[in-house]
Amino acid sequence: MSTTSREHHPRRAHRAQGGSFLLEALIAILIIAFAVLGLVGLLGRSMQNVDDAKFRGEAAYLANSYIGQMWIDNKATLALNFDDSSGGAQYAAFAALVAQRLPNTDPPVVTVGPGPTPQSSIVEITLTWRPPGDAEKHSHIASATIAGNK
Repeated sequence: MSTTSREHHPRRAHRAQGGSFLLEALIAILIIAFAVLGLVGLLGRSMQNVDDAKFRGEAAYLANSYIGQMWIDNKATLALNFDDSSGGAQYAAFAALVAQRLPNTDPPVVTVGPGPTPQSSIVEITLTWRPPGDAEKHSHIASATIAGNK
C-alpha cells in the first residue's frame, strides 16, 4: 500500500502545478507587451525631436538668408525695405516664406535700428512657431550688425 500512495501522491503534485506554466507564460507576455509599448513611446518621442530640430534649422536658415539679403541691399533703405513696422516689399516676401516653411507661425518680428557707427544698422529677427501636436511655442532669434563701407 505504501507504494501506491507514493505513486498517487506525485500525480496530485503534478496536477496542482499544471497551471503554473500558463501563469509564467502570461507574465512573460505582459512584460514583453510593456517593453513594446515603451519602445513605441520612445520612437514617438524621437520623431518629435527630429521634427523640432528640422524646424529650428529651418528658422535659422530663413533668418540668416534674410540677413544676407540685407547685406546686398542699399544700407540707407534697410529699415524701409526690411523692418516689420514699415511693411516693405522685402518684409512681405519674407513673412510669406516664413508662413510657408514653419508651422503655425506668428508674423516675424524684424527690427532695424541704428548701429554703433553712422553707416551701420543692428538687425534683430524673431521667428516664432508652434510644432504640430505641441502646445508650447518655439522661437529663434538672430541678430546682426550690418555695416556699409563709406
